[in-house]
Amino acid sequence: MSIEHSILAVISFRPSTGYDIKAEFEHKAAGLFWGISYGSLYPKLKKLVEQGYISLIETDTEGRKKKLYELTGKGWIELESWLAKRPEPLSIKDELFIKIAAWHDEMDISLLAGHLRARAEESQEILNFVKGWKQNNTSYISSVGMLAMRYAELKLEAELLWIEESLASIKKESLPAGQDPKKLGEKQLARRKTALKADK
Repeated sequence: MSIEHSILAVISFRPSTGYDIKAEFEHKAAGLFWGISYGSLYPKLKKLVEQGYISLIETDTEGRKKKLYELTGKGWIELESWLAKRPEPLSIKDELFIKIAAWHDEMDISLLAGHLRARAEESQEILNFVKGWKQNNTSYISSVGMLAMRYAELKLEAELLWIEESLASIKKESLPAGQDPKKLGEKQLARRKTALKADK
């Protein structure tokens, strides 16, 4: 998904200020949908204006002038063309899972339990936000958009269940059996020991 197309998608909901667009990418559940950093939003907006996909319109509300971005005909055609294309395969980047994959027997498992509890707190907060978002009577969510909201709920509920099971395994000291046909775990710890000794 390109940043430009997701910007067009947001503007399609309603004519928006730069602040409105930025807010869409920064609310609690944004990572479930966008998964992109929008640090360069304003240069992207400028580029979209120059390319003729969006235009700037000025409005006067209670004596205050506002600059709103609106899709042009060319912008609507580009957005709809992108919507019709098959989505790219899902790309998951989750620091917690990389940490779990690299965890070894010399690490204190209670630290991992702490990471899991912190994630559970964050995920529960996002789940509450998504559930409230669906019925806040202020946000625009189409009928098709509600399908994505349901996916977000199920994903977060599954993550919370997984965390609960993982914490129970850690507490009972009954982690599932791993597999290591090439003895990489043993070799990893031996390499670690050698490296730490050499650095002393």
